Amino acid sequence: MKAIIVAGGRGERLRPITDQIPKPMVEVYGKPILLHIINLFKKHGISKFIITLCYLPEVITNYFGDGSKFGVNIKYTYEDSDNPLGTAGAISLAKDFISEEFIVTYADILRDLNISKMISQHKKTKAFATLNVYKRESKDAKSKITIDHKNQIIKFIERPSIDELKEDYIWVNGSFYIFEPGIFDFIPENEKVDFGSDIFPNLIKAKKSIFAFPTKNYFIDIGDLKKLELARNTFKP
Repeated sequence: MKAIIVAGGRGERLRPITDQIPKPMVEVYGKPILLHIINLFKKHGISKFIITLCYLPEVITNYFGDGSKFGVNIKYTYEDSDNPLGTAGAISLAKDFISEEFIVTYADILRDLNISKMISQHKKTKAFATLNVYKRESKDAKSKITIDHKNQIIKFIERPSIDELKEDYIWVNGSFYIFEPGIFDFIPENEKVDFGSDIFPNLIKAKKSIFAFPTKNYFIDIGDLKKLELARNTFKP
């Protein structure tokens, strides 16, 4: 199985660090965030990657090359920095590299996830898509996911309003997905589209089988300097 890692963001809230390097290359525990992510995949036998690039791509390609010195195989795709394609649009550039189910995640998140178990569930349920979800206080939520008794996702709201956040804790998007290749039929080429606001609601409308993989694992989205400091104090490779 291959993994697509979306690594094109500018990391504006991590400036001035990201004035010179892209966010995936910011170090935590002495290594770039992106290397920690790759190492997690390697623990679960995944060694083939497509990394989507946009901002300062040469910093990443010069460090990782073809991946051989890290025991993996890496291919790259490139977005136009003047026309970024969004979280979903970016992976459309990797379509020609994909022929079977595959994983998508982002290069600014550190986590401890049983990827093998998630893959097993995806295959067992014969899902079109499987999303890692976890519980979070609703006041801090950037998404809201409703699942049924079989862990099938029946509603996905990106940036929910206050009226939609009545519970104390809700299921939220863990930004780690397994897709069947048919997902590319839902992602228009050369258009800016995002998974949360565009693709997942459309999959639900199309009645595709989308399952949640609920976890309580370590998870931190390194979106700003405060989160970076927290990661450096709490993450354990």
